[in-house]
Amino acid sequence: MFEIENRPVRRAAITSGGILLAAAMGLAAIADGAIGTGALVLAVTALIGWMILGETVQMTQLRLDRPAGEARVRVTGLRRREARSVPLSKLERAEPRTRYGKNSSREKVELYLVGPDGDTTGETLIPMGRADPEDIVRMAGLINAWLNRTDRKGQP
Repeated sequence: MFEIENRPVRRAAITSGGILLAAAMGLAAIADGAIGTGALVLAVTALIGWMILGETVQMTQLRLDRPAGEARVRVTGLRRREARSVPLSKLERAEPRTRYGKNSSREKVELYLVGPDGDTTGETLIPMGRADPEDIVRMAGLINAWLNRTDRKGQP
């Protein structure tokens, strides 16, 4: 069995620290008598903080299990939980791909599990949130090494 987890702990901690700082500023404004300003800062902090945390806090688990013959992907975020399985027999490799946004500086590297050419299963996107592109390339290499490895009896 092979398992990879992407837990954005550092990003969550930085985001939470910023939210707490903004909330403290709102409470300080209320304590100084600027109730309207403090309430507005708290409301905006809550709204924007929830949106940012929803984007940055997403845990992804990928479990490749030879005895069970499946690859299981589980994604847990603040707003949703999702799980799906793909048979290992339908997987050939993991592949990092770069997707470009509207601005040339907004590229995103995504991780895909790819089946053999002509297979109807096609490709499975592994949601990695805003993971570092180098980490995604390294994960793809580890997954490919595991998929290409055979056990001691010579069976894949």
